[in-house]
Amino acid sequence: MPDLYIITGSNGAGKSSLGQVYLPEHIQENCEVFNGDKLVEDKKKELFKGGMRAIKEVRNIAHAYLEEVWEAVYNEHLNNMTDFAYEGHFTNESTWDIPRKFKTAGFDIHLIFLGLSDPDLSMLRVIDRSENEGGHYVSKDEVVINFYGNMEKLNMHYKMFDSVQIIDASELDHLPVATYQNGKLANAILRKDLPFWFTEFLPSLAGQIQ
Repeated sequence: MPDLYIITGSNGAGKSSLGQVYLPEHIQENCEVFNGDKLVEDKKKELFKGGMRAIKEVRNIAHAYLEEVWEAVYNEHLNNMTDFAYEGHFTNESTWDIPRKFKTAGFDIHLIFLGLSDPDLSMLRVIDRSENEGGHYVSKDEVVINFYGNMEKLNMHYKMFDSVQIIDASELDHLPVATYQNGKLANAILRKDLPFWFTEFLPSLAGQIQ
């Protein structure tokens, strides 16, 4: 069976910079993780470099370009039944349609979640990367929506995945929290060591750890 791997989590948790280390070797070697945010930012830079200055128009063109490329890329993998990996946020029901399509097509689907302690740390990480690393900026409102929304939906839909990895990325050294196989706990750290965000906002997952 081909594999679909999805990397998600809080803004600034390291999905783009570190998320790939949690992918199995065959995915790392054969798949370039699709990063929609990077595609949009690169397109914006291209348009600005070409002389376009209307910010709203640039944004609209870049997002239309993303939708076109994204649909072509994921459909290519679906139709050819080839391994695929992408990162993103899953804060509304429509964003879960793509994993369902891959599951229905016969893929094994896997999710890697990188969490942070709170939205304030998420925002600090975003500011740091935008000011010091040239990364894209995300508004406070969007950071908060993604922080809570990703977990709310994951808590509802985790059973659809063949595997789910939960990692706490709050500190420099990441903490692997728990792994689930087909909705059932496979391994985890001690309950007393579980991070607050995990027990508070992923209760269906945390409740399996005694």
